[in-house]
Amino acid sequence: MVAGRDVQAVLLAGGAGTRLGGADKALLIHRGRTLLEHWGAALAERGVGTAVVGGEHLRPQLPAGFRLTREDPPLSGPAAAVCAGVRALPPVEGTPAHTVLLLSVDTVDPGPLLDWLAGWLPPVSAAGEQATVPRDREGRFQMLSAAVSGAWLRRRVAALSPGQETGQSLRWLLKGARTVHPVLPAGLGRDVDDHQDARALGIDL
Repeated sequence: MVAGRDVQAVLLAGGAGTRLGGADKALLIHRGRTLLEHWGAALAERGVGTAVVGGEHLRPQLPAGFRLTREDPPLSGPAAAVCAGVRALPPVEGTPAHTVLLLSVDTVDPGPLLDWLAGWLPPVSAAGEQATVPRDREGRFQMLSAAVSGAWLRRRVAALSPGQETGQSLRWLLKGARTVHPVLPAGLGRDVDDHQDARALGIDL
């Protein structure tokens, strides 16, 4: 993804899709391919080792080398899903340039988002930021378009007691990290939350 940087990703693909009538977001069709296929291709093309958090039925759509895991119990919240993904990633021999991207399968057009995030891999300054959590143009944090120091994130996950992450938010998980909040360029990070989003983004339901 970036020369000299070791980048991995945790891709959340196991949500309930309640605002879409229970639709499996990973399998929604956009421009002739499922959202999971778009993400798999974009991450594989950029050499990003990835753990996908979702059900076993998604395995046939994963590129070679991707790992599939699930939070326990399923649907126990975004922090639990990210922790499961972090635990499934292969170890990286202690390099300060190691970064883990936190991503969601319902974000469309992953390639441009990944290329933009490549310019924001922590640390991004002499201050030694440990995470980049963008804001959209309305000021909302986009926790699943984020880049986090792999060393910091692995320490955070390892320090949790069994089940401590259940029902917790990503803001809770990243509490304590030195964080920067750049504004996402227009058009990046668009996601599919409901039927109106699906229609606007050309998603087949």
